[in-house]
Amino acid sequence: MENYYSECLEKIKILLNEGNNKEALNIIEEELSMIYIPKEFEEKLIELKKDLVESKPNKYMSDEDIESYLLKDEYFQLLALKELEKRNIRQYMDLVQDIFENVESNLVKISLLEICIHQQITDEIKFVKDGLEIYLIPAACNLPEDSEGYEACIDYLKEWLENDDPSFYKLCQEAALKESYLHMPFEIEEEEAESMAYAIVMYVSELMDCKESMKKALYEKNASQNESFELLLYSNTI
Repeated sequence: MENYYSECLEKIKILLNEGNNKEALNIIEEELSMIYIPKEFEEKLIELKKDLVESKPNKYMSDEDIESYLLKDEYFQLLALKELEKRNIRQYMDLVQDIFENVESNLVKISLLEICIHQQITDEIKFVKDGLEIYLIPAACNLPEDSEGYEACIDYLKEWLENDDPSFYKLCQEAALKESYLHMPFEIEEEEAESMAYAIVMYVSELMDCKESMKKALYEKNASQNESFELLLYSNTI
């Protein structure tokens, strides 16, 4: 496997040298979406992604440039958001609303909502997700890691896993945060926390090929076997 990771990094560097940033970013995101990757490899990928997405354009990005980028694919849309994040987004509310209503990428919409929450936007916005129109005020929303449901989910994972298998616990923690972001603009409800925690453990253990042994371990800890929570991780990545 070590050869695989070395070859992957080499392929990304070749693409970057050729100026094929979009394909390089696609490979980086695909590798980062894997539930387990070596820490050193992960750190290098994150550094490469940061350089790609956060790199400043050679010239000042005008409002026209931002609008043009938003008409392109997800890579350019994220670049536009990085520029908007530096500005007072209150001056771009018409553009913000257009993104929430018309951009297809959930990652772009989630990233923009995160910016709006950080900037405490008090305007009501319409967030269109899977055809559903959701009206909300970003300043009144929590980031996923600050929600009571997510925190309760982490408490269950900690109780079940931290002492016996801290590495597996960390993987589940990361998966739970990704799952919570996929639910934005909705929050995980506190009453969903235990069934979500169980679903996260089953998801990660399936990827690690230890599902049956982990199911038995949770049974011995009297953990809920409630399988009613439907994970978005099975059909989405961020």
